[in-house]
Amino acid sequence: MSGNFLSTDAGQPLALGIDIGGTTIKAGIVGAGGDLFETFHEASPRTASALREFVDSALKRAARPVCGIGIGCKGIIDASSTRVQSSPGDLRFLEGQLLSEVVATDVPVCAENDARTALLAEVLWGAAHGRRNVVMLTLGTGVGGAVLLDGSMLRGMGGVAGHLGHVTVDPRGELCICGNYGCLETLFSSRAIESAYWAHLHRAAATQLSVDAAGRLPNTEAIFRAAAEGDECARYVVDRALEHLGSAIVSFMHIFDPEIFILGGNIAAAGPALIAPIQDKIARRTKTMLGRQVPIVFQKIVGYGGVAGAAGLVFLQQGLLTI
Repeated sequence: MSGNFLSTDAGQPLALGIDIGGTTIKAGIVGAGGDLFETFHEASPRTASALREFVDSALKRAARPVCGIGIGCKGIIDASSTRVQSSPGDLRFLEGQLLSEVVATDVPVCAENDARTALLAEVLWGAAHGRRNVVMLTLGTGVGGAVLLDGSMLRGMGGVAGHLGHVTVDPRGELCICGNYGCLETLFSSRAIESAYWAHLHRAAATQLSVDAAGRLPNTEAIFRAAAEGDECARYVVDRALEHLGSAIVSFMHIFDPEIFILGGNIAAAGPALIAPIQDKIARRTKTMLGRQVPIVFQKIVGYGGVAGAAGLVFLQQGLLTI
C-alpha cells in the first residue's frame, strides 16, 4: 500500500488500529504510509475488561511504540468523545461507554463507526485515493455504509448519517435490528441470505445444501456457490437479494452522485461475479440522471481494511496525513 504520508523519514510513525466486529476483533500495527506490520485477532469480546485485555496484549507485542490507538466499532459512535452512543446486538455492552476509558492507555485514542474506518482506509491508501465523493457499502453479517462528500466524511448531527444498511428497501419487510422494517440489511446480508435459504430447507424444498451433523446451517459462501452450480432455491435466494442490492445502489448513486462506488466486506470477497448480474441494470437505471456510468469497484484493502482505517484516524488527528 502507498499513501499520502507527509514525511520521508524511514522510521514512520506507527498506530494501533482496532476493528471491533460482531464475531471477530482484529488489530494491527499500521505505519503512516499504510503498511501493516503486525496483526492480531480473536473472537470478539463480550465485556469491557476483555476488550481492554486484548488491547493491552496487542500493545505489549508491538515491536515499536505507537503514537496512538484508533478504534472502529459498529454502531453510532461520537468521534469527538469516543462514546458509543448505540450499538445494538453483540456489542451492546459498550453502549454509553467512552472507548478511550475502556482501553485505559496513556496514548491518544480515536474512535469512529467501523464502516467509516473501512472507507477511510480506501481514501488514504486504496481504491478511493484522490477522490472526493465516494460511497461505500460493507456487506457482511450486516450491511454498513459510509459516504465521503466533497472530501469530508458524512456524519450528520448525531453521527447517524451514512448508515446505508438501514435504508428502507421493502416497506412491508421484516423487523431490523435498528427498529425499522425492510432495511437493506434484512434483505442483503449474510444473516438475510442464510435465513432465506433456511426457509426453503424448513419447507422441505429440493435443495442442494442441508443442515450438517452439528446442526449448522449453510453459510453465505456455500449458498452463492450452490446458486452457481444450479441449486434452484439458492439461485432464487441470491437473485432476490441481488435485486434488492441493485435497487439500493441505484438510489445511493442518485442521492450522492459519487465518483466511484465501493463494495467491501465478507460477501464482497466474491468479487466481480457478485455484481455482474446487476451491473448493466444499475448503469441503465442511473445514466439518465447522472449522465455517466459510475464505476462499481471492490475494496482494495481486504481483511484488515477496518484496522488500517482506524489507525488512519490517529494519523489524521495528529496531522501526519491529510485527505
